[in-house]
Order: sequence, then C-alpha cells, then structure tokens
Amino acid sequence: MTLAGFGAFSMLPTSLISHALAGTSGNGRRLLFIFLRGGNDALNAVIPHGDAQYTSSIRPTLYVPPASAINLNGFASLHPSLSAMMPAYNAGELAVVHRVGYPGNSRSHFDGQRIWENGNPGEPYLFEGWLYRYIRENALSAGVNLPVLTAQGHAPLLVQGSERFVNIAAPGSFDYIFANPDEKAKASLLYRSQYAGLSGLETYRPILSQTGVKLVDSLDEYRSWSQSTWDPKDPDTGWSLFPVSAATNQAGFSTASFSFFANLKIAALALLESDGVNNNGTRIAGTELNGFDTHDNQGQVAGTQAQLLSWLAHGFKSLRIVLSGAAVDPRNYASIWQDTVVMTMSEFGRTTVENTAGGTDHAAAGCVFVSGGNVNGGVYNCDATTWPAGVMFGVRNRYLLQRTDYRSIFWDVLRNHMGADPLGADVVFPGYDASGLGGQELGLFGA
Repeated sequence: MTLAGFGAFSMLPTSLISHALAGTSGNGRRLLFIFLRGGNDALNAVIPHGDAQYTSSIRPTLYVPPASAINLNGFASLHPSLSAMMPAYNAGELAVVHRVGYPGNSRSHFDGQRIWENGNPGEPYLFEGWLYRYIRENALSAGVNLPVLTAQGHAPLLVQGSERFVNIAAPGSFDYIFANPDEKAKASLLYRSQYAGLSGLETYRPILSQTGVKLVDSLDEYRSWSQSTWDPKDPDTGWSLFPVSAATNQAGFSTASFSFFANLKIAALALLESDGVNNNGTRIAGTELNGFDTHDNQGQVAGTQAQLLSWLAHGFKSLRIVLSGAAVDPRNYASIWQDTVVMTMSEFGRTTVENTAGGTDHAAAGCVFVSGGNVNGGVYNCDATTWPAGVMFGVRNRYLLQRTDYRSIFWDVLRNHMGADPLGADVVFPGYDASGLGGQELGLFGA
C-alpha cells in the first residue's frame, strides 16, 4: 500500500472469491453509473405538468411553470437545468423513467442508499453490491487489470464484495509516491519479479490481489492513460467537455463542480481505454454527485437542486459526445456509445408538498435516467395512461406512488445490455423471479 498515493484505499487485502475466473464476458458492453446522493426531488426534475394537482399551491417557491420547463411528451417536462440532456432525448437515446422505487421504503438515507446498492430491500444491512454480484457471476474481473473503476470519496457499496476493486478518491494523486521516474519503474518491477516464474499467473490472481501485484497492475494501467493531459473538446463550442479547473471551465460552472467532473472524466476515460476485442479493460465505472438532500432553500428554476441538475445534464452531454467519438480529441478514441449505458440512481424522491423551509423532505418513489446508443428512449411512467389522478399523493397522502421497482430497470440493463445470463436474476437480485419483478420491466432495450 505504500506504493500508491491517495485514492488506493479499496485495494486492502481481501478474502478469496470462489469463481471469479469461471469464464469471460467478451461482448465489449460497458456501464457507467452516477449515484445522486441525498434523494433527488423527482417531481421537479421530471415535472408532471399533465397532473392537475401539480400546482403552485402545493409548491409555492418550487413550482416550475410549463413555460419555463422543457416539454417532453405533452404531460411530462424536464427541469430547465436539464436542457443539456435534450440532444440525447431527441435522438431517442435517453429514457426518462418516473415513479421508481422499492416496497417498504423507510425514508432513511442510510437504508435507502444501501438497498439501492445491495439490491435486496429485504436485507437493509447487507453490505454486498448487486453490481458486484453481476461482476462475480459473469467473471468480468478474470485476467483484467482494471475491470471496475469508481471515482469518488469512498468505494461505493454497489461494487463491494469479497473481491475489491479500485476506487480513486483523488484522480491526480493515484500514483506511486516516488517522484523520480526511475524509482517509479523500480517499484513497478518489484512485485512482478517475485512472481515471474509462476505459470498460469491469472489462476492465482485472487491470491496475488492480497499482495501488491494487482495494485501494481492497476497503477500502471491507470498511469498509461495520462489522464491529466486528456482534455477533449465540444465540437460545437470548442469548450472542454470536463471542466476540472479554471482553465477548462469555459462553461462557467461553480468551482464546487470540479471534483464531480474530474471523477466523471476518469470514469469515461476508463471505458474508452477498455479493450473491447480482447476483454481486457474496464467494463464498469461510476461516480456520485452529492447534495440532493434539499430540506431548505431548494430553489425553483435556479437554486441548489437546479445547480446540481445542470452539472448532471452537462455530464450526460459530455459523456455522449466523448463516448461516441465526436469530441475534438487528438487521441481519436473509437466510438463505444452503442456499447455503453449511463444510468442514475438516488435513494428516494421527495415529498409532494413543499415544506415551510422552502424545500422538500424524504419520500419514496423517484426518477431514473438511462442513456446510451442502444436505449429505447422516451418517457416512461409519466403520461396520461401511467399517471392517474391522485398518484402524487398515493402514499400517506404526501408521497409519490411507485410504479416500477428499481430492480426491474437494472436487471433489464444487465440482461439486455450487458449480456447477463437470463437465468441469473435471483443471484443478482435475490427474490427477483418470486416477486414477479419481471412483469415490471419496461423494455428499455431491443425492438
């Protein structure tokens, strides 16, 4: 561990996993997640203007009039701060899914985040991620230096399990602690020489991950990307797609956004550097965006939530440009947009009625965004046929009524995009088949 600087905390010794090397998954599909922590107010992100009960009387300082919002389907509208998502939506590559949640929501941040990440509402104290179980069952980590990469303050539960993966807490500091290039090279060779005589090295990777070999592999792979010199530009404006500093912030975002964009940039670069042909590279990447716990001064077309949504929307736009090969970028990465899905999650939505502090409180159902070149775009669960009168007050007369279980959305992503074994639903999401969750799937992929 002394070989690496800040950010390598997820590389602690781990127990062995029984079948991480059971096979390979060479379809080249990739997944990038963004957790909106704090509970995003879905009713002001995807606004049900077609519901006569959505009025300024229930949200006096938060209500967004139709003229200020972005019409999607004549019933639902996007918050104006999400305008950068519209190119993907207009191309049919953005699914806007409302009324998503799970049964028995306690409205606790801790329970909610764990359950969205562990995939089992019946086990709120299960500390194993559903995405980790998918990775394990599909052997995505077999022989790969960086199969999974997250970039945020702490490794998310979503990808935690018996085998640990790299979480980069500070993108600029994940490196050997030595400044001298010769010392870096020496450190890189130190562990390799001790295991050079092993035949079938990958068979022993779970064991070697408890030494320094996997850490060295990961560091060298990450260093080869030269992330600090990568600055792809928007082909329309010439601006940096990822504003991570004053010099790259032509769009004029708050400096508070820089860490989010830096993390998103690393996640995107990890997927671009992934080798889709030889199955050697990052298939899963992700980060988080904090600050959605808007109990007070949430804001209307401007304010706390609006600012966060503008960062999210810009991130979605930048990801689509750079992952589709459309960025002005001397590296000329090939397009992987058709093979990539970008999705959001948040532990719960917020109360239908505004509180006395100009904000909203913890509630239940929320919204999810799913984007990619192979996504069946459009609005789901927010039109006249799926949004009956009274649904905004459908739970305890103050919470939005859920229509789709989050597991149905994410299993659709795993099975129909990532290529998970169709028979593996109950492994990834315990009780999936018995609960009849397949009947709630929305058909986000395919014909």
